[in-house]
Amino acid sequence: QLSPAQTVLDAAQTEAMLQSDKTVQLVDLRTPAELKETGKIEGAKTINFNSPDFEAQIAQLDKEKPVIVYCAAGGRSPRAAAKMVKMGFKKVYNYSGGMNDWKAKGKKTVQ
Repeated sequence: QLSPAQTVLDAAQTEAMLQSDKTVQLVDLRTPAELKETGKIEGAKTINFNSPDFEAQIAQLDKEKPVIVYCAAGGRSPRAAAKMVKMGFKKVYNYSGGMNDWKAKGKKTVQ
């Protein structure tokens, strides 16, 4: 069950939002090992969902500005998004395809 504050995006919507809105905070939830293997979407902050201080790191972000979260295949991102909504983030977007989908579509990554 998605909360109303959490919106699911696909790759095209994610890309369009990043290009049109410079206030968007993009968060990669994957582990350092995963990041090393695939790189990340340009501009993404890396906050490991499995890290013990995940909530403390997320709390550093601006709750008033939109946030897009993604992981590898969409397992962690809805859970992270739900947590962020509870923490008071106003606009949380879940790019549900994650890095697997981004790569499959041939989109650019950076190390």
